[in-house]
Formats: sequence, C-alpha cells, structure tokens
Amino acid sequence: MSFPGSTAPKIEMGIHSEVLRLGAGAFFGEPCQTIATPSFQFSELRATVPERQVPRHAHEMPHMILVLGGVYVTEARNQPGACFSGTLIFNPSGTTHRDCFRSREGKFLSISPGPETSRLLSGASPVPLIVAAPGVHALDGSSVSTRIVSEMRRGPESSALVLEGLGLELTWLLLGLQEGTSARFAPRWLMQVKEMIEDCVSSDLSIAELAASAGVHPVYLARAYRRFFGCTPGEYLRCRRLNRVQGLLSATDLPLVQIALQCGFSDQSQMTRSFTLGFGTSPARYRRLRRQ
Repeated sequence: MSFPGSTAPKIEMGIHSEVLRLGAGAFFGEPCQTIATPSFQFSELRATVPERQVPRHAHEMPHMILVLGGVYVTEARNQPGACFSGTLIFNPSGTTHRDCFRSREGKFLSISPGPETSRLLSGASPVPLIVAAPGVHALDGSSVSTRIVSEMRRGPESSALVLEGLGLELTWLLLGLQEGTSARFAPRWLMQVKEMIEDCVSSDLSIAELAASAGVHPVYLARAYRRFFGCTPGEYLRCRRLNRVQGLLSATDLPLVQIALQCGFSDQSQMTRSFTLGFGTSPARYRRLRRQ
C-alpha cells in the first residue's frame, strides 16, 4: 500500500493566498522515527521552525498531534492555554491555524491516517479538538496515546500491528461510536479472532484480515478486542510469540535461529531484542538458567 506522505511531503503556497498548504504527512519538524501501518503513519519529529517564523497554514488531510516535549500553543477550541507533554490534538481536514511550539525545544508525534481512515474521520469533530491533555476536560484518549508513545520507544522492536490497533482505537474514540452491546463476555466472533491469532503465531497477520474473517469493521474489532481482552491484537500476538519462545527454550535443544523462525520473528536478533525487552534477560541466558 502506498501511504500518503511516505514520499516527500507536499507543501504548497496558494497563488492567491498567503496560507501555506500542507499535504498528508507534512509538518514543521524533522523526523526522528517513522513507522507506517496499513492505515496510519506514525512519525516522531523535532520542531525545526521558531514560533515567530511559523506561518499560518492549512492541512489538507486529518491528523493528530501528540506533544512529547516543550510548550505548544494551539487554536483547538477546548484548550484554554499552553499545551504540555501528553496533549493529543485532532485536526480535521482543511484545518487552518498557526499552531506551534513556544519553547525553543519541541518534540511531537504526528499520526496521519491513510485514505480510508481519513474518510471515516470526516464524521468526527469538524473543528480542531483536544483528545487528551493533563488536567483538561477532553475525550478519554490519554491511555491510548500513552501506549502509542510506549510502543514507539521500543525502537526497532516497535510493532506496526500494535500501532495499527491503537490508531484504530483512537478513530473509534473520535467518531464517538457506541459499544452496541452491553454483553459481559466476548462474542463468539471475537473468540474466533483470538483463536486465529493463536493459530498463526508464526505468520504475519493484519487487523484488516482478522476483521474480514469475522465480518466486522477493523475499527470495531480494535475496540472490541481492547474491551474484552485488555490489549490490542498486536500486543496479544507478541505475547503469544514470546510465550512460545519460552516453551521451546525450556523443552527443546533447537538452535535460537530456528526458534526465532518458528515463532514468527524475522531472525534471531529480532527475537533476542524482543525477548530481552519482555523478560529482562536474553533467550540464551534464560535457557541456561532454566537448566541449572
């Protein structure tokens, strides 16, 4: 899939207007890390333009901005003053503003939806909106945004599948959708999705494929999975893979590279990094300790 903004961002100055127009994925910042998923592009950026030099500009596509550091000022209607780390802002398509960092140092995370998700978000707030902010009455997006930051900070081990699920959860939140059921237990179709993940630990999966198999929309699947299982499908898949690695380390003499491939990792190095992040020790050391 070709994602808008995956190539050079589009920045245009209208011939009859002084408003700078920014295309999908274009922001006043230097990218430090970018992860693309089927429905989103997550980019961590460092602000590069001083406050007084930021021109009034328009964003052609909807997006979200999560402040990671510095003092940020926004025209979003439910923000009374400066924004600080943890503030998440939704800007619908066509937003024209002069949002910028007031502090010398500023870091932020941009979340840019792809075409289909952008169409969905046309039904969200028609004006810029604070989704989450410390001490500010807003939508309850703080938990999801915290998880996004945590996942991005895993570095090379960040999971596109996990981020995809979190982005879809934010989409649900912005659309103000209702649960549709008050059931206390996971419906049959969701249990089948969970079983499908368990059966495909060594394979690549996408939320779109899981949703298609269940006959539901990916946004609904992401929300339902969180509600009944407390995690994203990607987080559950990662947990199952690591648990399988544990089992093979304990019960077999298979080489680490073979265990990595059997458990869905691209190579031994990726498995080692992910295992160490999850359990605080390397696979080799874990195996030695289990056999002492």
